[in-house]
Amino acid sequence: MANDVATMGMRPIHALLKDLAHRRMRLHSLLVHWRGRTVLDLWQWPHDPDLKHKLHSVTKSFTGTAVGFAEAEGLLRLDDLVVDFFGGRLPRVPAENLRRMRVRDLLTMQTGHGRGLSGATTRLRRTGWVGEFLEEPVVEPPGRNFVYSSTTSHVLSAIVHEVSGRPVDDYLRPRLFEPLGIVDFDWDRDPDGLASGGNGLSLRPRDLLSFGVLHLQDGVWEGKRVLPGGWPQKASALHVRRAVSGRWNGRELVRPAIDARTGYGYGYQFWTTEDGVYNASGIFGQECMIFPDQQGVVVVTGAMGDGTYHDLPQMLRETFRIAFDEKVRDRTSETAEGDAVDSWVRHAREPEPLSPSARLVGFRGTYDLQPNEHGLLALSVEVRADAVLLVLEDERGRHAIEHGVGHWVRQCTGVSVWRLHHSYQDASTAILAAAQWLPPRDHDRAADVLCLTWHFLESPFIDRLALRFDTDGVTVEHTVNVNSGPTELSPVRGIRR
Repeated sequence: MANDVATMGMRPIHALLKDLAHRRMRLHSLLVHWRGRTVLDLWQWPHDPDLKHKLHSVTKSFTGTAVGFAEAEGLLRLDDLVVDFFGGRLPRVPAENLRRMRVRDLLTMQTGHGRGLSGATTRLRRTGWVGEFLEEPVVEPPGRNFVYSSTTSHVLSAIVHEVSGRPVDDYLRPRLFEPLGIVDFDWDRDPDGLASGGNGLSLRPRDLLSFGVLHLQDGVWEGKRVLPGGWPQKASALHVRRAVSGRWNGRELVRPAIDARTGYGYGYQFWTTEDGVYNASGIFGQECMIFPDQQGVVVVTGAMGDGTYHDLPQMLRETFRIAFDEKVRDRTSETAEGDAVDSWVRHAREPEPLSPSARLVGFRGTYDLQPNEHGLLALSVEVRADAVLLVLEDERGRHAIEHGVGHWVRQCTGVSVWRLHHSYQDASTAILAAAQWLPPRDHDRAADVLCLTWHFLESPFIDRLALRFDTDGVTVEHTVNVNSGPTELSPVRGIRR
């Protein structure tokens, strides 16, 4: 690694890694492309490079790219009126502001709405998400003010679907994904079968890097044009000079204060800056940032909580503006700093250590759970010398999860987690699971406490369940590392059958 990155400034990158760790901003991957090659490839156990990762709102930039293809193919124009695509789904008398809204107003998040709609609430709807957008009051003329909204991006997906006859993922497959060699990806759908325009795309981090490099290279890949000519410039232009996503109150994105400070603006589904750096950005630390003037692309996937992930884009801009600039480099320290980054890369790949101790071997118990907000109905536990088998019955069915003792067990599960996962609920998703017995607490030495950990391998989430056994039953506590809402649920009491 040190030989590969010797020409890039390592001091600011090492400082970034230390700062992220100090602030508990967990990296899953950090990839850097500079001057035609990948010069840094860091991945954090257990998110190995061949695993996909939920990109959340990075999806918006892919949806915007689909609009660019549709415009180039003559399927739509950016000045087309939004209402013209949804004639049969509009209010009987559409409001004047809604009738004025154009495709470009969707691309720039200047729809005239008074609040932003988030996937965290939209994903809970049982009906199509376009209806939520059309029902939302358009309180001011479009094209004036920025209001960040995932549902706005979903309407772009719906428009591409309408004009092409195909969901956005199918539409992009031959135009974007296949030319880049991207064959392993997932894209969530809404109840109407539309690809989720604002979030829901999962890619391998290195495939996200290819998307960034494609833009860096003006839409050309291996000597062939992939993106429509001029689209990277259109998408990254500063169409909105001052853009702030707003404050999430658990239901919606509320407009920021008029005097809220920001150092960036918005293009066509990309965030952008005065000096031309632009990025696709997703909640919890998902970033694809392009530095056109410095020939660099930086990709991050991660698990960063509220209060920290908002800072990540600026941290990356500041770090790599320096790292890519040979004029400000302290050459005498580069070898030591490069070795420190190498060490960081190696350490990140080491598995989380586990205690091999086992207790209550041979124990079996089944518990009926009191009414609760988890959606849990019952659970059973079987303790073996090398594993703990947990069977949960919840609102989604019956789920058996095997937890290694002293080792990790990989498997797939569809257990109900949406309350703590930004409203995401996969039918089946890969996890690593392990069990550890916690030492008795001084005030509660009679209790046996079993801690169960689930690493969700293709998303930011790490769930931890504490099962506190006593003579009468069990108490279940459930927490998660990051969420847009609460990170823990109320304890649930279970009575042994």
